[in-house]
Amino acid sequence: MWAGGWWCHQLPARSPHLWGAQLPLCWRCTGILVGAFALLGWLVWRRRVPPLRLSLALALLLPLDVLHAVLTGGQGDNARRLLTGVLWGIFGTSLFLRFVKHAAACLSTSGAARADAKTTTLV
Repeated sequence: MWAGGWWCHQLPARSPHLWGAQLPLCWRCTGILVGAFALLGWLVWRRRVPPLRLSLALALLLPLDVLHAVLTGGQGDNARRLLTGVLWGIFGTSLFLRFVKHAAACLSTSGAARADAKTTTLV
C-alpha cells in the first residue's frame, strides 16, 4: 500500500481492516489523523487552540506509551494506540500551532525592528 506508507509502518496486526482489507494507516496514525481533524473542528467552533497545559499534558501520553512499550517489550493493544493517537493528533498539533504562531510573531517583530533601523539610517 503506497497510501500512507511513507510515514506509517502499516503492520497488519496494528492496522484496522475493513471487510478483510487492511486500511493504509495503523491504529495510531489513524488516531493522529482523526485527532488533527477534531482539532480543526475545535478551531472552527471555539476559534482558539486548547489551553497550553492541557495540550502539553495530553500530548505527552503518546511518547510515554511508546516508551513504556519499548522498555517492557509489551505489545499493547490497538484501542490504546488509537486513543493516544487521537490525543496526540489534537494536542500535539495544538502545541505545534502555538509554536508556529510564536515563531511568526518573533519573525514579524524582528522584521519590523530591521525595517525601523533601515529607515532610521536613511533619514
